[in-house]
Parts: sequence; structure tokens; C-alpha cells
Amino acid sequence: MMHTRLLEDRVVELFSAGRDVLGAAPKGGTRGRSRPVRRRTSGGSSADGGAGMPSDGNAAPSFSAPVAIGGLGGSGTRVVARMLQLSGCEIGPRLNDALDNLWFTVLFKRIDWTRRAPRPEELELAAALFRRAMTTGLGGTPGPAGAQLLDSLRRDLPPNGGWHCGARVPDLDTLLHSPGAGGDRWGWKEPNTHVFLPALVRHLPGLRYIHVVRDGLDMAFSHNMKQARNWSYLYGLPQDEPESPARQLRYWTAANRRALDIGRTHLPDRFLVVSYEAVCAEPLRHWQRLLRFLGQPEDRLLPEEFLIRPCSIGRAQQQDLSCLPAVEIAAAQDLAAEVARLDQAPFAARPFSAQAIPEED
Repeated sequence: MMHTRLLEDRVVELFSAGRDVLGAAPKGGTRGRSRPVRRRTSGGSSADGGAGMPSDGNAAPSFSAPVAIGGLGGSGTRVVARMLQLSGCEIGPRLNDALDNLWFTVLFKRIDWTRRAPRPEELELAAALFRRAMTTGLGGTPGPAGAQLLDSLRRDLPPNGGWHCGARVPDLDTLLHSPGAGGDRWGWKEPNTHVFLPALVRHLPGLRYIHVVRDGLDMAFSHNMKQARNWSYLYGLPQDEPESPARQLRYWTAANRRALDIGRTHLPDRFLVVSYEAVCAEPLRHWQRLLRFLGQPEDRLLPEEFLIRPCSIGRAQQQDLSCLPAVEIAAAQDLAAEVARLDQAPFAARPFSAQAIPEED
């Protein structure tokens, strides 16, 4: 097996020799360019510039229900996204080095939503635009409400505005002019997905969700505190609290608890909990578990180059834990035990059902 060196707080480049072939970001990232996407035609093949509708015009094209990956930033979602890609699922043509779907970032990680809760109609529009972009394509015609929204978001994103969310105006432009998908199976990875999970479940029928959890004490000492900074108020936590390991641990517990509760309640057989540490220790078991969750044959091979040896697992052991309240540590440990049980739990996933995606004016 090929041994690959890991940098602190980052998962190693996976399949570095062939990531661009399989749709992941090539070395240097995808910023400023998109991978070409071919549109579907009625015959099931693809053709450049196709309309994305059957030739008779009477039926909408069908796509599998989507698969989404989320978790706190720095939880190891990129590893699971890479596995999802290798399973044959298209996770988007506009990705950053961490394999985040930047169209989702544009539509959902908004500066005004870090100050107030999104309204139901706003979430519905965002989900509809994202679904169309990832399936039939927006093709420059997002509709009046969509055009107004994208114009507003354009003003916030660099280089026009100062909202540094990870996406830029060129990412929005590729969203607006998305030509349509080249395959029926689609999904995405963006850590903030779990924040909007109730609305996504409501507006994306058949959605399957994979929630990645990394050790809470390790995460408490992570430098990636963006989610706590942006979304603490949604969990009843102070938004203006100074950044600290204690604040990060409280957010870790609250956010993961909510995700687990939503998954069990609304996605009983379409919800997969993945422990990052367990994936690192047993990648083959989790590869087979993912294939089972996707309804695919479990004998599909995981390439030998898939090697994960993160140096930052257990970093909390090198820290002074006295800065963390005992009650917060106990709550995090209880949740970690639950995650460990769910990571080992068997399940019987439903077969994927095709979803008709109508063209929208």
C-alpha cells in the first residue's frame, strides 16, 4: 500500500494521481474553473448543449434521490466524500480542495443567515435552485425569484463583497449557468449541510444523509471554529462568546445532538452516522457499509491507495483539559458513546427511487 504523509488537521491527498479523472479537485484546486458537464438526453446518453428533457417533451427526466454529507468543519467529511465519489455518485462540478460543493455554499452559507434564522420560503427557494442546478441545470434561467436572490448573493461574495464563506462570484456564475448533470446519481458534501437538514429533508424527497462525527475533545482544540461562529444562535448558544475550546465543545455537542435527533426522527432508514476515527481505523468496513447504504454490491473493491493515517487524532491528549467544564466533557462523552454505537449499528437501507425533476420557469 502507498503510504501518504498527512499534514496537521488535514486528511492526506487521496488518490493524488487520479483525483481529477474521478471528479475530485486536482492539485491546486478547482478555483476559477469547472469540470465540463454533459447533459442528459432522452436516450439515456449525453450530448453537449442538450435540453435535459426527453425529446417528446411530455415527461421530466428522472434522477436518483440525492445523498448528502455533513458534519462540523474539520470532522473528516472529505474522506467520506471521496468514498462517495468512488462509489460512482456525482457530487458536483464545482468543488474546492476539501470536496465541498460550492454551489451549496453559495446558496446556504449566507452572511445574513448568520445573523437571523432563514425563513421557510428562503430555504425552499435555495433547495429548489440547488436541486435544479445539480440535475436538469439552471441554464441561465433561475426564474424571477431565483434571479433576484442570486443578484443579492453576488453583492456579498468576493471580489464584490467581503463575505468570505469559501465561495466567490465565479462559483455563483457556474451555478447560474449550470448545464445539467451527466448521470442519474447525485449528491454533495458540504459540512454546513447538517445546519439546514430539516428543510433539506422537506424539500428534497428521498434524501439520504451521512453525518460524520469526530472526537469531541479533539474538535474542542481544533482551529476550525467557523460553524460555532456562524450558527451558535441556532442552537441556543451565545453568538458573541469569545472563541475557546469550551465554546467549541458546547457547539460540538449541541450540533451533533440535533443532527442525530433529526436523522432518527425523519430519516430512520436513510441516515448514516460515521465516526471519523473508525473510518481511519477500518476503511474497508466503512467502504462496505457505505455501499450497503447506497444499495450497491458490497464486493466492490476499495483501491489500496485509500490510506488514512491522520496525525491529529488524539490531539486532546496533549492539551490541558482543565479549561473544559466537567459537565461539558461528560455530555460530549455521552454523545461520543452514542456515535460509536450508531457507527457499528446494522441497517437495511431502502432501494433508491427515481425522482422526476420538472423544468421550472
